[in-house]
Amino acid sequence: MEFQDSDFTPVDACPWCGARSAEYMYTSRHASRVARCVACGVWYSARQLNAAGLRKFWSDYLNEDHRADGDALRKRNAMYAIDYAYAVQFLPEKAAVLDVGCADGLFLDFFHKAGHSCCGVEFGHAAALEAAKKYRVWEGVFPDLQIDAFFDMLLFRGVLQYFQEPQKYLRKAVELLKPGGYIYITAQPNMDSFCHTLYKEKYNQALSATDFVGYTKKPLASFFSGHGLRLAGEAYFYEETPYADVPRDIARVSAALEEKARSGVVAGSSPPFWGNMMTLMFQKNV
Repeated sequence: MEFQDSDFTPVDACPWCGARSAEYMYTSRHASRVARCVACGVWYSARQLNAAGLRKFWSDYLNEDHRADGDALRKRNAMYAIDYAYAVQFLPEKAAVLDVGCADGLFLDFFHKAGHSCCGVEFGHAAALEAAKKYRVWEGVFPDLQIDAFFDMLLFRGVLQYFQEPQKYLRKAVELLKPGGYIYITAQPNMDSFCHTLYKEKYNQALSATDFVGYTKKPLASFFSGHGLRLAGEAYFYEETPYADVPRDIARVSAALEEKARSGVVAGSSPPFWGNMMTLMFQKNV
């Protein structure tokens, strides 16, 4: 997708905590300077999409990105199965599930087939229309929506990096969560990962002006603890995923380490690897 300078806006404060003290770590896609907040440790791009840019990005994300590559779609569906298998062990029978950023509803399909009641939230119009063929879907910006239901689990699968005011989204999720219910964050790039530290801007999940906020476990756990939720589970899927090729991935990381020691820089992007992606489950106090 082609963007113009008018699609971006500068960011001078951490989108997580609002602090203005940051370390600039590297420059990534879209000429984005990526910073790490000194106060809270959250990473963010100092150049982000504005309202017009966001509308352009999400206008037909379903067809231009989410469904454009058949092999990527096959692997994503395999990951849906892995993520679902982890989530379902926390759910009661016939649970009410809300997927925030549900796209076309393919992840929800796993929960629906198991007898759970499924709803979605989606910002992209084309994707919302597709998901609404199967489920009740609220279209728009999640914190601004009037949602007249409560849920046993809210899903945030690979979406937190797109939220410009992320705590608003998570507070809304806590409000909609039943006592004893769960907030499930999965397929989320881990800024504490070994590969991110080694590869920096060449990390395969590096931040940019489109996916502009990066997390570690610590700020998320601290936020939820302050809102009456505890960390109930965590996982870092790799070997069981369709992306892993363990011998090749180890060889690539080993070569990158040698190259870094020799020249101080690393060429090429990071491979799938242990710790790259995090899965966190938070439970609301009863």
